[in-house]
Amino acid sequence: MRQPYRLESITLRDVGVFENTHFDFPPIKSAEADAEKAEIHIFTGPNGCGKSTLLYALAAVFDVATNEATATPLKGRFKKPSSFINYRFNGNNGVTTNHPQKFYPEKNINPQTPEDLSLYYCETTFGSDSALNFAAFAYSGQANPYEAFDISTIEEITASPFENALSFNSTVRPKIVAQWIANNRTKTALANQDGELEEGKKYDLALSRISQFVKTVCDLDVVFRLERTPRLAVTLKMNSENLSLNVLPDGLKSIIGWIADLALRLEAIPWKEERDIFSQPIILFLDEVDIHLHPKWQRRILPAIQKLLPNAQVFVSTHSPFVVGSVEDAWVYRLPDPQRLVCRDPHIAEVIEPTESAGGKSYSVILEEIFEVKEQFDVETERQLEHFYQLRNAYLKDPQDIRSLKACAEKVSEISEEVDAIILMEMRQIARLTKAK
Repeated sequence: MRQPYRLESITLRDVGVFENTHFDFPPIKSAEADAEKAEIHIFTGPNGCGKSTLLYALAAVFDVATNEATATPLKGRFKKPSSFINYRFNGNNGVTTNHPQKFYPEKNINPQTPEDLSLYYCETTFGSDSALNFAAFAYSGQANPYEAFDISTIEEITASPFENALSFNSTVRPKIVAQWIANNRTKTALANQDGELEEGKKYDLALSRISQFVKTVCDLDVVFRLERTPRLAVTLKMNSENLSLNVLPDGLKSIIGWIADLALRLEAIPWKEERDIFSQPIILFLDEVDIHLHPKWQRRILPAIQKLLPNAQVFVSTHSPFVVGSVEDAWVYRLPDPQRLVCRDPHIAEVIEPTESAGGKSYSVILEEIFEVKEQFDVETERQLEHFYQLRNAYLKDPQDIRSLKACAEKVSEISEEVDAIILMEMRQIARLTKAK
């Protein structure tokens, strides 16, 4: 059964670049009614269009600190005292304002929180023993450069699974991730030593799933290890070499960092229903997790997430056509360029309509339709091609002197074989047209 706890819509009023903007988040349209795959919503658009602000606002719905006006991700993005976020979650409406203790009856703004979220705030803040129906987490693709994946002892983790869970840049806790890996490897070894092989597999399960995830995305065979000498250290066996997590390439470190942090949080939460931790109902916010990834990895990251987290609702921001075109049964939201000023009634919300994801489309089509990039070559090549097309159009209007056109065609053809093929086709077409005339 798919995630029943869903964000259904959000309206941002005077938050960041959003004056009055509304988004609906429909369920995925899958050809298979019982398809076990995450529900994915992809936000894209030019720099400054508000992708991160939108993610911060969505995450703020689940952050009790935001409802107390102290959260950092969204702090400073409320433009006015009367700024607010209106949302719908699990069939109920909620409102978060810049100053939640204040009311604005003249604008009909009344800060309110659905019952499901009120309970969630209490449970995640005060450590209630009540089992959770769902949880929310937020990650950024930017690796934390200030903290290392180091351990000194084997000790139980006492940090709350909700510590900085919605902070994006500080969600991944490298020391706790390393401690969790070390603890699981130790428990596996102790269980195996006592002949409790099935129990050993249980401790190893999450790490094995992470290794499978890395294999799917990066095509790398990795095994997590706990080194005993010369000191305790968590390493990654890759291509027959043991590497410290601290020296991994940024893309691989980012992937392992956030997926391992998510796994240890999911493992520590008291869930209402017992099941595989990656199948628990969650809402996940990912801000440019493809930022350090090679295009091959960018193409694989969302399908891997969609499969790993079948009961998740996932919100993703990206600049990558490889990410947008990588997954089926998802929704894409193209945020408008804030530089393109449009005169509109600020009292009527601008609705950003989702479109079906671009699975099955070529990257050239995605670049043009989603990213509005029509150019196919580098800037200088495009400039020379544009000059050729100008001479071609002039010649077709008045086919008297072809010398300048031929000279330009010969020069541009030398750029590359691909450009030469384009020019050759154009010159043949010109010959047919002028002959017909």
